[in-house]
Amino acid sequence: MAKWRGKKFNLSDNHRWKAKSGNKIFVANRGAVHFEHPSDWIIKPEGGSICIYDGEEPDDNIRLQVSVTQYGPDGLTVDWSGMPSLAYLMESVVLGEDLRQRTRKGPMLKVRRRKLEYAWLEIDFIDPTEKRKAHSRACLARGGNVQTLITMEYWPENHAVANRVWNDMLESLKLGEYVENPFRGPRKR
Repeated sequence: MAKWRGKKFNLSDNHRWKAKSGNKIFVANRGAVHFEHPSDWIIKPEGGSICIYDGEEPDDNIRLQVSVTQYGPDGLTVDWSGMPSLAYLMESVVLGEDLRQRTRKGPMLKVRRRKLEYAWLEIDFIDPTEKRKAHSRACLARGGNVQTLITMEYWPENHAVANRVWNDMLESLKLGEYVENPFRGPRKR
């Protein structure tokens, strides 16, 4: 795995990035994936994914985790029609490889928007370390030349915050909308 480095840059006053009040925009691979998350959350790489936490350990209660797969060069549009459905992939791969002691599986929700489609669901499980109930959400999305898996894990008492963050993420999620200059932001439409 490549070594990760973090850098902070100040954007000019006339940049085009826009987020809801209290949120920041997470951008992976120059726009392969971007979405909003709370501005005070902490971003850390873990293996082949990026995790966004509501606090530092041991005070973290919610984790949002993102992994990105790009197919071909930036700007390529993949014909997803010949690929297995997202619902099938969620059931067979995401849930099929989840070895946790599941106590509930919610309904699969499917959404198709102009430039992307996604399927997501929630499960309850018994956390093996804490020995108590926890929630997990998984969203598999694809659009342009990108497929991403976004998961969230949280305790029941953090449901209201987790639900707001999850909904903001889904509402603002964009795939394959590459940014030429990250200091300026996306092009005006």
